Amino acid sequence: MRNQILAVVVGTSLVLACGQDDGRDTAAAADRGASTIGAAGGSAATDVFVTDAGLDGRLLVFVGQDSGIRPPAHAGAPFVPMAAFSVERNGIPNEFPPPDSMAALLQRAGLGGQRVVIVGEPIPAGRAYAGLDYLGLGDRAALLDGGPGALAAASGAPAADTPASSAAAAGQDASPDLDVDVREDMIVDAAWVHERLDDPAVVILDARPPAEYTGATPGQGIDRPGHIPGAYNLFWQTLIRSPEDPRLKDEAELRRIFEAAGVSPQSTVVSYCRTGGQASFLYAVARHLGYDVRLYDGSFVDWSRTDYAVER
Repeated sequence: MRNQILAVVVGTSLVLACGQDDGRDTAAAADRGASTIGAAGGSAATDVFVTDAGLDGRLLVFVGQDSGIRPPAHAGAPFVPMAAFSVERNGIPNEFPPPDSMAALLQRAGLGGQRVVIVGEPIPAGRAYAGLDYLGLGDRAALLDGGPGALAAASGAPAADTPASSAAAAGQDASPDLDVDVREDMIVDAAWVHERLDDPAVVILDARPPAEYTGATPGQGIDRPGHIPGAYNLFWQTLIRSPEDPRLKDEAELRRIFEAAGVSPQSTVVSYCRTGGQASFLYAVARHLGYDVRLYDGSFVDWSRTDYAVER
């Protein structure tokens, strides 16, 4: 069983409860200031995470628990609450809402056909990116590496003064229609995962803290502690520099972390956690590195309620 623990707990201040198309073309990557370094013989990095160099001309969209996340200089930028991407469905908390509901809310917030940069802490921002990618809008979206702290340190970003932003701040729906193309195959369920437990091409990654992965600390809503058989523990915090500096580690280190978890350029990665929030950040990083990745949104709350085996 591929059940080695790879995670290193880098502090508790950011240990949040879970729930709070593949690579892009070269022109799009260059347009957003993305890394274009590829793994040897494998997936090329994409533009899911950008630095301040990728802000100019993009609509900044703030995502979090409340609108206070927006600094005064960007008071006119759209704010989308974390709840827009997390509802209870069939007794499982923090699932994606129906696509049409999610798209309608995003349009009311001021998102239309423009490119956006999501600004937020890792889990809310990752969840927002995964939601946009599910709607087929991943090629228009990126996350600001480092979140709000990186924005404070960045040079001016005029995107916050766009007409769409001002309309959103005024509560108007002046953005163009949000044209979505739902990627149904991006979200997988327990049956899909169970059918592939013995498939060497499918690598299952558990984004929870090690104690939840082992079952020592079950986590809220978990009926049977432990993890999906054969899953690797890749705690999402191992992908950032520190809780205080949530910028991604450098690409070479990120690739080493994924490779140590059994991921190859040919792998299909499945990301899960407790209810999908931590897994969404892991999903975003895997997409950034160019891997083929799916999100098990029901995650371990869902798995632990099935008759499928649990490993400890």
